[in-house]
Amino acid sequence: MQAMPHKKINEPTSVRYQLRLATSSLHFTQRSNNTMKWFLSSLLLSVFTGLSSADLVGHGPRAIYPITERYVALVDSSIDAVLIVDNKAGGAVVGHYVLHDESVNDNPDRWVNPISITSCADCKHIFITNPFMFFKIALDKPLADMARSLDFSGFTQKSQISPVWYDGWNPKYQNDGNIRMVSAAADGSSGYMTHKSGGVFSFNPLSPSKEDPSAKHAIKIGEAGIEENDINGIHHTSSLKNIILTSSKYVHIVKTRDSDGNNPLDYDKVTAYKLPLDYHCDYLYGGSDMTFMDMVIIDDYAFVLGHPTPEKGQHNGVAIYRLTWDDDDEQWHNCVQIAGSGLKDAEWVDGSGKEARFSATVHDIDILPTADSKSHIIVMPDTGNRALRFIDVSYPVEAGDETDKVRVYSAPYNEHLYEVMYSSEASNAGMTPELAMASDGKSYYHGGMENLYTMNFNAAQDECARVGIGRVCTLPEIRARFARGQYPTPDGDDESWTTVWMNEDCASCHLADPGACESSDWGDEYKMIAIFRPVTGLEAQCVHNERPVDTYSMCCGVGGPAVLDGTYLTPKQQQQQQAKKAAGISFGVLIPFMMIGVAIYGVYMRKRAKPAWWPKFLRQDRREETGHAPHREVDLRGRDYI
Repeated sequence: MQAMPHKKINEPTSVRYQLRLATSSLHFTQRSNNTMKWFLSSLLLSVFTGLSSADLVGHGPRAIYPITERYVALVDSSIDAVLIVDNKAGGAVVGHYVLHDESVNDNPDRWVNPISITSCADCKHIFITNPFMFFKIALDKPLADMARSLDFSGFTQKSQISPVWYDGWNPKYQNDGNIRMVSAAADGSSGYMTHKSGGVFSFNPLSPSKEDPSAKHAIKIGEAGIEENDINGIHHTSSLKNIILTSSKYVHIVKTRDSDGNNPLDYDKVTAYKLPLDYHCDYLYGGSDMTFMDMVIIDDYAFVLGHPTPEKGQHNGVAIYRLTWDDDDEQWHNCVQIAGSGLKDAEWVDGSGKEARFSATVHDIDILPTADSKSHIIVMPDTGNRALRFIDVSYPVEAGDETDKVRVYSAPYNEHLYEVMYSSEASNAGMTPELAMASDGKSYYHGGMENLYTMNFNAAQDECARVGIGRVCTLPEIRARFARGQYPTPDGDDESWTTVWMNEDCASCHLADPGACESSDWGDEYKMIAIFRPVTGLEAQCVHNERPVDTYSMCCGVGGPAVLDGTYLTPKQQQQQQAKKAAGISFGVLIPFMMIGVAIYGVYMRKRAKPAWWPKFLRQDRREETGHAPHREVDLRGRDYI
């Protein structure tokens, strides 16, 4: 295929990776009911909310703003909130801010329904959009400062949202349903909002007053080859020399800093380079029509979000493609698919790039800031799966040709958040998204390399049943134990790696409206495994429940505390819970008699020769023959009993 010439864009590598997961104790309180955040803006806000649903496909996390390597801010339209997610704690929500007044909790038609989010290191505002309006959220202090102090309680309690339309922006583009994405430079030097039929509008992220003199119509439709209905995503490059405007077929790379350090857009000079993505990538599908949503640049590589254009009624998941810059030819070339399918239906699968599957309605990606200059991770708000997905492209960036070594993992933050935030049962129980992230209790596990087994999910369940009163732990339970360093490792060191199965489904659905899935469209045969790495913290991966995985046995005590009593579940989930309770009652009657019988027979056989079928773990030499160390029981104070 003939290549087309394009201008080179230089991008520096990212910063060094963190050495280990920090441990901290974060305390959060629920926002007071008499908060004043709506005192001045509620009337204005109601005019511009509830109108965006028809323009969206699917609800969930629509866009992200990576604060640090550890914390990511996202907007989730299924719960109409901004969430702060700790991606090193398995997706724990450590801060939240609801975008609408609680008086309309039961009326999603009046919700904001956000589609984009941005901020900057020194910004005291978050900026979000829906298709009808631009909003700013005033903060007590910048998000980066909250991240450094490991405390986002002020975000929940003191933030205040208000709509804003700058004097320098033509009011005819307001409230017309065509507003798209927003991006701010990391240093706050510039900010831009895109409009489907208007182009690009500028603003000052550090001083977002209505009278902002820098706010203007920066790029008009027709300038530099930018066409109407031609803008989907926008990003500042890490060098801050360009902004990337992604359309369904092209990318426009617009210069925002010249050799003198000035921004040409401030002087109404638009210089853009057009990269035809379909020209380079459609050969992957025999020339089929393709649709692209977003693009980021890392070093000499462009990573693009897209998939073959689905036919009506289809929901094929998105994929990630990589293009390479050639210094000799001074052009982009060699479009390679590195993660996802693009052709298969939406799913939630982690692992290698080839194994990975995503949902169909994703339209945003970004680069996670890392402390290791050789670590390169793309983060994606997976809308249909209501999770953050991380695509580790370190090998393809550093080695150039090792695209088969892409790794995908998840931060599943959605612990029944819609029910927790909006059901009366959860409200009466004093639940918040932060409190729903961890469930405490007793756990049972045994470490050491000799206790690392190849198990599928059912085998892990059986291993926990062998303990007597155990089951595979849920994600909230895993979070609580990993935070205390109570988990099995090869050498007993809490800073070592580990892998365990979790009793968490990877089932999800397309949400046409805000809320929660009544039933699943995919993922019923997939479960999560928890992976702890000293560098990246607690990760989750969705794998098939019959897949053998090298894992430790980690079980949680039956009857441990739950998030709620189950009344917030959907009717189908309530039926499942009732069936489990009924089964539990039946076993509760039988087990005492069974245990008495086994005990009597065990005493009888204690000094007699054991038959061949006699369980090895009941022999006196069980440690030597099985390699199993006794399970450790850990109480709430963290004391270990052998």
